[in-house]
Amino acid sequence: MNQLAAAPLSVYMLADHLDAALAAGEDIMARGHQWRALAEKPGDPAEFASRQRRVADEIRGLELMLVARILKARGHALTLSDYDDRFRAVGTLFASGTAILLDAVEESGDARSLDFDTGDDLVAYVRSRGLIAPDAAAIRGASDLTIDDSFLVAKRMALGPLLDMAAAFLDALDIQYELFVEEEPVATKALVLDLDEMDRVPLN
Repeated sequence: MNQLAAAPLSVYMLADHLDAALAAGEDIMARGHQWRALAEKPGDPAEFASRQRRVADEIRGLELMLVARILKARGHALTLSDYDDRFRAVGTLFASGTAILLDAVEESGDARSLDFDTGDDLVAYVRSRGLIAPDAAAIRGASDLTIDDSFLVAKRMALGPLLDMAAAFLDALDIQYELFVEEEPVATKALVLDLDEMDRVPLN
């Protein structure tokens, strides 16, 4: 039986960042569902405004987390490409495909474009993420707040393809290094041992 090669530290770091990026992407879509549900039943206007800002801030925070994780994964992908020729192609593809997010780092430090306290920049944020048309002056209805695969992460890259790329890379790592091997339940192990013992008992 062939033994799988031991995974270097960069593989575990890469897998951790990819997994966290996928989780952040899923959370972004979940918050999008919450935002749309809120818009469908806004209730008290004053309370609605504060709740909407809170959801928008959570989405923005998750988006920044996603970008940070992807860029960390990008660095480890390049390291792995140098270490393991089998991952040279996929590592280079991932790095080139996510390079567009590098410019988002500088923008993330500018809080002026990310301040939802007055609500003035909320429409601009929604517009820049592709939820409404580039020339739309306002959010027309709850349907505009649907976050799906077309959501533009950091105004640059669609969420769906980005998560697909991360998931494919993570699957490739798991296939090669078996990173997510589940431990056999203790009860199952005990049952197997009992059956083995029974096999050795002489029959009368």
